[in-house]
Amino acid sequence: MACDFHKLKTVSVANGEVTLRVPERWGVWPDEDRPGYWGCYEKDADGNEPDTGTLWIQVDHIWMGGDGPLPPEATDMQRTAEEMSKETPPGGGPLLESVLLPAEHGCRWRYVYDVEEEGEPLRFWHSHFFLSRGPHMAIIAMTLVLSHAQMDDPEFVELREIMEREIAAAFFDPFRLDERGEAEEVLGELHLCNFDDRVKIPLPEVMSVDVDEDSDTAVPRWYARLETDSSHAGMFVECQILEATDDDGNQILTPPEMYREVLEGVVGKGPGGDCYLPMPGGAVAYGAYEDKEGLGEVDEDGRPFCGLSNHVWRYMSFEYGQARLLMVELMLPLPEHDRQPYPALVSYMHRAVRRAEFPGFTPPERY
Repeated sequence: MACDFHKLKTVSVANGEVTLRVPERWGVWPDEDRPGYWGCYEKDADGNEPDTGTLWIQVDHIWMGGDGPLPPEATDMQRTAEEMSKETPPGGGPLLESVLLPAEHGCRWRYVYDVEEEGEPLRFWHSHFFLSRGPHMAIIAMTLVLSHAQMDDPEFVELREIMEREIAAAFFDPFRLDERGEAEEVLGELHLCNFDDRVKIPLPEVMSVDVDEDSDTAVPRWYARLETDSSHAGMFVECQILEATDDDGNQILTPPEMYREVLEGVVGKGPGGDCYLPMPGGAVAYGAYEDKEGLGEVDEDGRPFCGLSNHVWRYMSFEYGQARLLMVELMLPLPEHDRQPYPALVSYMHRAVRRAEFPGFTPPERY
């Protein structure tokens, strides 16, 4: 029986705090006895559980309170991961692999060990993410479990490689409510803005949004504007719907290892140099640069051009036969780019772009 582990679907657990892709044949089952745990595995209509591997997901939150500022070591996730890595793994066996890796908001400890359950030897590939934002700490654990009888089988070797890749590309959003609260303190209420059913992005309600009259009607572009007492920020939003085909025009499923290459091939490299982040089923490129061309020139209203601080996000999401390319360019007045509300807007947009929804694409299964 071919397992077709390469056929994937996107799932989201813990109210959107963890989103990743898993094999289509797996379901997602909350653990009734352990809140904050989800099991991803196969279960047929009769409740039988064919052993095609298991991924366990765990999400925990810790709020570090107390009077006064937190000591640096309290939010040092590298240090926390290092301390945890010194502990003996469950079952008491040796660590077969152990490595600390950087992660957004913290550190990832990836380790491998063997245990025996009910007489069956098992291997655990474990990823422990230690993340923090101020006094709020999130611990996200993902554990792929295979039996020793499976782990050298070519299909299950492929499964392990797939899940290693997808865990690395998972989108973690455990601080969403914190970020929303901080953004609303500066920017006011937020709402989900629908751009002609091409893309939906959460934006501040005070930003006006209009179709850019100079854009192509086939590929509309929108201009959003945030006014302040002394200046304004402008932002272009564009979402292209692209076909994914081979040289003969046949629809294809773009291989995940090509996501960044395809994104870069379509949009080129940003003028400020880009950093790339993997996403479930896609990739994001971000770059920032200063625009000083024409500095001092006077516009039609008699105001001199003082330069721009530009932030550019390009997010490409793939499905069978097509892709969506979201491009967001935020332009801030250079003399004021480090004054509120502009830093708050940049910080918020870093996450808002990755929270974008693409109508017409299959949404994540939510648990």
